[in-house]
This record gives sequence, structure tokens and C-alpha cells, in this order.
Amino acid sequence: MSKPVHAALALLLSSMAASAHAETSPQPAPQIKILSEIAVGGEGSWDYASLDASRRALYVAHNAHLVRIDLNSGQVAAQFADSNGAHIALPLPGARALLLTQGAANKASFIDADTGKLIASLDTASKPDGAIYDPASARAFVLDNAGAEVDVIDPAAMTITSRIAVPGAPEGSATDGGGLVFTHLEDKNKLVVLDADKLAVKAVYPLDGCESPSGMAYIDGRAMVLSACDNGVARLTDTRTGAAVATLAIGEGPDGAVYDARRELAYIPCRDGTLSVITLNGAPRVIQTLKTIPGARTIALDPDSGRIYIPVADLAPASEAGGKPDIIPGSFRILVAGTQ
Repeated sequence: MSKPVHAALALLLSSMAASAHAETSPQPAPQIKILSEIAVGGEGSWDYASLDASRRALYVAHNAHLVRIDLNSGQVAAQFADSNGAHIALPLPGARALLLTQGAANKASFIDADTGKLIASLDTASKPDGAIYDPASARAFVLDNAGAEVDVIDPAAMTITSRIAVPGAPEGSATDGGGLVFTHLEDKNKLVVLDADKLAVKAVYPLDGCESPSGMAYIDGRAMVLSACDNGVARLTDTRTGAAVATLAIGEGPDGAVYDARRELAYIPCRDGTLSVITLNGAPRVIQTLKTIPGARTIALDPDSGRIYIPVADLAPASEAGGKPDIIPGSFRILVAGTQ
């Protein structure tokens, strides 16, 4: 074979190999950036943010009030509903109501999702915190963080139908959409699997290497749960066996986690002022660390646009030695992040 022909053949084979590699290798995800801010104001701390895609509304538990933001118009209702230690406003698919947990009052209330008007109020176990809706059982599950229980609520009847005892303090929740509900035991560093049909604990798995787990997201189609751990790691756990799939370094002091199944990206906001962006396209890995605001720890996802919403406020040095930083009044706002 002549040298020119040999060289041409080598070039062709090299090109084919590069093309095949490009087809099988995960494509790099676009960089996430802060796009805008939504001013809210007010005073005090905050907790969960939740997004109702059907109403295009964002709800944020903010101290003694629930905030509602119309994502189409940008209209902000900073005192949409009153609360006593609000933790989460959970949208209920197909319903006109939200389920609002009030940790300081030991209550879960149904409020009108458009007006904020109180519809009904239920007595829960101690310190109701997070909550999740399971579409397979059409039930809501409220985590009683100080009561070692999970309240099971029938949203249609607006009643508590059962309580499931768990061996620790439940924190963070997710569902696989098929009848399994997951929560952490933040004081025991464990993962609990609940059967939403039998209303019983199905399994309890240790989360080795994960301290004080909080934020949680289910990885659709992978039988995996993503846990945000207070010691600066994210742990992916096989929900069938409890085995660790991956442990990734993230920022310090996370509290929330969301997974965008359409784009195969997970997000974990951290108290140190960083947002960890994790790809599930191929081997799980952190692909970006975005600078946010110190103290930003919770998050909501818009599954349609892929945008994420992160509640933040400016902090001042603690007024008491050893205390938490003070929140500067009037500085509460929402960071809007995404690719565009």
C-alpha cells in the first residue's frame, strides 16, 4: 500500500473512531448561571421552596408567612398566608389547596392555592417539617421531625388517616411515583423506605459517610436517592439494597436537593454560598460549583424551563457569641438560575 493511501486510510479510521466516541460519550451540560433576582423583603428565616407548575407559582415558607410568586407576571405576595413556623407549602396535583406545615403549632393546614385562605387545619405529631405527595397512593406524607412519626393525609378528605412510626427524626423526602416514599433519619444517618400502600416501614438503610442528611431527590428511572449530607458530601444510594452508588464532594451545610430528570441534572444548594451541579448523564459527578449567597440552602425546580429558584438573604455577624448570623431585614429575595 502506498504511503498516501495508507495515510488517508489512517485518517479515515481516526475520524470514525472520534465520531463513535463523540456519540457514546456524555455531552457536556451548559453552564448554570444566576439570571435574575426576585425581591421579596420581610424579616426572619426561611425554609422550603416549592413550585406548582400547573399554576406557574412559587411558594416559599418565610418565617411567620408564606410567600407566593406568580412566575408569569412576576407579582409577589410576601404575606400570602399567615403561619406559625412554616416549613413547606406542598402543591397537591389537581387540587385547589396547598398543604402547609407549621412546625411551631404542630399543625398541617390546607390553604387555597390562589388566595391563601385557610380551608382546614389538622393536628399533627411534634414539629411537622417537610412533606411529599405520592401520586401512586394519592396520599400526602408529613414528616414530624421531633415526633419520630410520619403523618399520612388523605388530601381529598383533608384528614389524617394514619401515622407511621419511624426510628428517628425524619428529614427530607422523595417518592418514586410508584408507591415508595423515602425519608432520612437525620439524627441516625439513615435512609427509610416507606410503603405508601401498606403504610409501613419497608426498609431502613445506614448512610455510611453521610452525616445529618437533609435534602433529598429521587433519580427517576434509576432506583436511586440523592442525599445532601451536612459534612459536605452528596450520597447516591440504591433504594433496593441501600448500597452506595457514589459519594461526591459538595459544599458545606446543604439542606435541599432537586433532580431535573429531563436534563439529567441534580442541584444541591449549600450554606457556604455554593450550588453544586451534578450530572447523572454517565457516571455521577459534580460538573459545576456556582457561587450563590452564604446561607442559601433550599431550592425549587421548574421542570419545564429547567430554571431553579433559591431563597437567600444578606447576613450580618451574629449578635450573640456562638449564635447564627443575623438576617438583615428587607434583604430576603429569590435567586433565579439556569442556562438562559
